Amino acid sequence: MGQFQGLLLSSAALTLVMAPPACAADINAPVSVKIQAGPLDAAILSLASQAQVRILFSGEVVAGKRAAALEGRLSARQALEQMLAGTGITVATARPGVLVLKIARQPVSIRQLPLDERAAATPVMAAAASRPISAPAQADEAVTELSEIVVGTHIRGVKDGPSPVVTLDRSEIDRGGYATVADAVSALPQAFGGTTSDDASTTGSDPTTTNANRATGANLRGLGADATLVLINGRRMAGAGLMGDFADMSSIPLAAVARVEVLLDGASALYGSDAVGGVINVVMRERYEGLEARARIGGSTRGDLGQRQLALTAGRGWDGGSLLLSGEYQRRNGLMAVRRDYAGDADLRRFDGTDHRLYYSQPATVLGIDPVTFSLVPIYAVPSGQDGTSLKPADFLAGQRNLANWRQTMSLLPTQERGSVYIAASQDVGSRVTLSADARYSDRRYTDYAVAPQTTMVVGRNNPYFVSPNGAATHYLAYSFLNETAGLKSAGEVQSRGLSLSAKVRLPGDWRLEAYVLHAEEIGASRYTTMLNSAFLSEALGNTPDNPATAYSAARDGYFNPFIGAGRNKQAILDFVTSGWETRRTIGRLDTASVMADGALFRLPAGAVRLAVGAQLREEHLKTIGLSATAGVTPVANFSRFGDRRVSAIFAEARAPLFGPDNRRTGLERLDLSIAVRREHYEGGATSTVPKLGLVWSPVSDWNLKATYGESFRAPSLGELTDAQRVTPVNIAVGSGTVLTLLRYGGNPDLQPETAKSWTTGLEYAPQAHPEIRLNATLWDTRFQGRIGQPAINNLSTVLTAPDLAPFRQFISPTTNTADLALVKDLLKQASSSVAGLYAPEAYLAIADARYVNTGDFKVRGLDLTGTYGLSVGGNPIVVTGNLSWLLSYKRKITAAAQGVELAGTAEYPADLRARVSATWSRGPYSVTGTLNHVGDLQTVAGSRIQAQTTADLQAQFTARDGRGPLKGLVVAVTVQNLFDKDPPFYDAPVGVGYDPANYDPAGRVVALQLTKAW
Repeated sequence: MGQFQGLLLSSAALTLVMAPPACAADINAPVSVKIQAGPLDAAILSLASQAQVRILFSGEVVAGKRAAALEGRLSARQALEQMLAGTGITVATARPGVLVLKIARQPVSIRQLPLDERAAATPVMAAAASRPISAPAQADEAVTELSEIVVGTHIRGVKDGPSPVVTLDRSEIDRGGYATVADAVSALPQAFGGTTSDDASTTGSDPTTTNANRATGANLRGLGADATLVLINGRRMAGAGLMGDFADMSSIPLAAVARVEVLLDGASALYGSDAVGGVINVVMRERYEGLEARARIGGSTRGDLGQRQLALTAGRGWDGGSLLLSGEYQRRNGLMAVRRDYAGDADLRRFDGTDHRLYYSQPATVLGIDPVTFSLVPIYAVPSGQDGTSLKPADFLAGQRNLANWRQTMSLLPTQERGSVYIAASQDVGSRVTLSADARYSDRRYTDYAVAPQTTMVVGRNNPYFVSPNGAATHYLAYSFLNETAGLKSAGEVQSRGLSLSAKVRLPGDWRLEAYVLHAEEIGASRYTTMLNSAFLSEALGNTPDNPATAYSAARDGYFNPFIGAGRNKQAILDFVTSGWETRRTIGRLDTASVMADGALFRLPAGAVRLAVGAQLREEHLKTIGLSATAGVTPVANFSRFGDRRVSAIFAEARAPLFGPDNRRTGLERLDLSIAVRREHYEGGATSTVPKLGLVWSPVSDWNLKATYGESFRAPSLGELTDAQRVTPVNIAVGSGTVLTLLRYGGNPDLQPETAKSWTTGLEYAPQAHPEIRLNATLWDTRFQGRIGQPAINNLSTVLTAPDLAPFRQFISPTTNTADLALVKDLLKQASSSVAGLYAPEAYLAIADARYVNTGDFKVRGLDLTGTYGLSVGGNPIVVTGNLSWLLSYKRKITAAAQGVELAGTAEYPADLRARVSATWSRGPYSVTGTLNHVGDLQTVAGSRIQAQTTADLQAQFTARDGRGPLKGLVVAVTVQNLFDKDPPFYDAPVGVGYDPANYDPAGRVVALQLTKAW
């Protein structure tokens, strides 16, 4: 990482004084251009990059045409006119800095182009590094910027499909001041941060507990990161986390990203498993001419969360080909919990909350066995203010307990450091074949700290410091090392890799074949240190004789004193007993081969009916191994998992324009229908076949009604299928007593895919006379069934009594029933030797089944409102955008027999209202963007209210427009997030923090300076 950072630093120092501007330049300003002879489309792309203008055209307009070499100092318009001389193509200005190519006397306007021609074209957009904020185009010059294939369809040229899609381009990401792709996606109102985020992991509020490597996933609609599919250039990433069931967006280098497309609809009929809550497609930059350098520095105004980022992107195009290389280094310093008063003290009474401190402390708390519940409870407190060497029985404080602030050593946000590289290349082979390849590599390292070691230790008369307050020969002591050691340290490294090779073949007619192969890996390694070694602690307490295999001798080096009330044990003793460690390594691997063809089938009066068909083969692999040195001298394997499977799929999608410009009727300005179906077969027998239907209807000009219905699924993860079978004893309260229960947990090879049915209905207003206005309202509904879970673990305290948990319990009597005794003995073979020997088989009275099962339902419904409005004040443009998500219902059933519980707007679940509104004002080279972010009020499970929060962001940007001089191409942006430094609203969280990590951010005011320079 150090060499990578050094390379970027030295390169940035050489390049920070030259570059093309990151927004569009004046199309009439002369610039130096040098265009090689070759295909016309490649020449136009090269000109757009050199002149930093946006040039829009369709592949059909330039197909088969070539451009002569061109060199000199010309304006972008002059250069284009020379290149297009004799081709029958004319140049028009769409708006400042944007040119559009037209066939002579035939405007290239999407509203005037027949639907079949529009769909058949291969649209291309040649753009500068980011989008300028400019005045809206005139109505007669309306331009639609299209990608060749956008998320939500496999058919080329679809500009306005039925599914709701939010697109974040580079300029929007830059104006938001985001440091990573994950930050940009997490800011969307439709995203939920309660799982697979680094602060949810460190605070312990992530219910999945699988994000051991502090990744950042995407969780659309709150349906789970495992139910949101993330793609890079339309292709899957390898699974991240202990279960390999979500994608780590923090591994994607932002400098190499062209845009992020967010499909807010179920789409398994298009993309297969996991596309339940939605699909996020990160489109990487493909062509770039020149060199761009970026530098960013920032941090919280409270003196923490320092961040720095360096990136270099270089590209070169030639006759029929291109090459792009992008490298990025990014670091964010960690945030300790004590830096935020609402998170660093488990005693929240000063905020009118609860005291969450524990009786694991120093001075220790003496525990005894409750005669009714048979559980350990505090009976004495070791007095403070004494060194534990002259304690007397009468000194103990009967009926009291000592309490410790266990959050004192914990991280709130981990330190994250990442280096990433992305390479993309393409080359035409003849006139019909284009070969391309892209590769990405990311190395991310993290460090955080958890609770200091704490334990219930047994101390007896062999310890020279032993004193009993009641004459007992031994005592249980609840002890914390908080005052003697740091918190448990977690450090790890995650490598994310991907390699894709593809070929596009232009077939007869307008058909095209695309095939690719992909290999992706996610390799995570973690190491936990400052852990207690129970064998070493027993030796230091005098419970076991000195072990000659260790360098420590209690008689020589000293015994551990657990009765200290002030001070600490000797450092040599502490180093010995806290020398335990654990390591874990998880490898997720994905290999994919895919082939697809799309084109026109036949023509209707409104246009061509188009079809896409394809097939795909995936091989998934997940392996986890772990070692532990917490119970002796020799490390032992403490965890292992291995699974792989093959998935085959076939899919098809068709779109039919029934009414359009050529055959419109009253009430039928436009009517498009679409249908898609996909069938996936999983090795082992599971098969899912899911459809999707879509409709776009324009009853009158300017208004569109959109609707979709689809079925989606999520296949069980390899971890859920293959986790080793284990058992452990637990005492569960029943009435006034407890029942010794054997808890079964592990994978379940009989799991079936989770299934979902979803629909959306949207209304869009896009007036032709006012293209600066666009408003959308979408009502959506998803019903998610057969969710995979562990109800017995999630509801352990009631698993033996709750009526709806009856399928997960079995009462037994091993003393009277030989079959029950045989069952218990057989299950105990799945336990470690130490666990199996804790209780006699005859002592167990119940079995609780906590293995993964298909159970539980989610019913989620909401309304999204989005809009854009452009206006001009004093000749200066202002663009206002808004995005609001209103969660009408979020109802969960933990089992099929359970009552549904409404959780919308409940703490630790998605807020029922989230909104983001921005306004950007521009004047010459300057622009200012102000943003308001709103999270609605929440309710706790007890019914108390958590206040709503509105925060403000502000960015000022300068873009040098002078075509000459040292400032040429410089963009300077200063961003302030959470301008007024608001703390999250108080919430008395069960995890001991005073805010809700699922819905609020503890960072406070963060200021960042970003410089961009390109040439």
